[in-house]
Amino acid sequence: MATHYEKTGKKGHGCCGGIFTLFLVCVVIFALLAFCTDTLGGIKNKVLQHFYPLEYSEYVTQYSNEYGVEESLIFAVIRTESGFRAEVESSVGAMGLMQIMPDTFDWLQNLSNGEVTHSSSELLDPETNIKYGTYFLSYLISHYNGNENLAVAAYNAGVANVDNWLTDQRYSSDGNTLTNIPYNETSQYVQRVESTKSVYESLYYDNN
Repeated sequence: MATHYEKTGKKGHGCCGGIFTLFLVCVVIFALLAFCTDTLGGIKNKVLQHFYPLEYSEYVTQYSNEYGVEESLIFAVIRTESGFRAEVESSVGAMGLMQIMPDTFDWLQNLSNGEVTHSSSELLDPETNIKYGTYFLSYLISHYNGNENLAVAAYNAGVANVDNWLTDQRYSSDGNTLTNIPYNETSQYVQRVESTKSVYESLYYDNN
């Protein structure tokens, strides 16, 4: 016949063993959850990196540094404009990775060099296209006093249109920002570029 001490001891031992087992189970569960979360997160990032690549990064980095434009914005414009297809031409004549119009290309060359030294066919060269596309973004950002949304809108709709919208109270209450964009295409374009830029920043630049 077990004594009171023996009964109490056995109960105590069983209770502690149960708690310890439960503790181990919890540790294992949390470890598995952490592993699965990290693994799934890694898989998710790999999938996203496939759809948001860093193609032509050597040129993007070079001209990002030269013209002071964020790499994430350059990649976002390239992805939105051409999907990284260097030889694509639009129905209206925009060419290459950043979809630059030939007349805009001539204007940019005059602005930067004082003369036109490249033919429009050179817009299909990735480095040339990224150089002048980034230079154009730099110009637009400076023109709009650092307002990236206005710069991106002007990249799509043109400086003249954006400047006119800023003087129209239907679209701007302060002359410096747009409360809405009257061109639906441009409005959607700005949203796509900014959304894509955010993805690039989260994938590649948040830890820099």
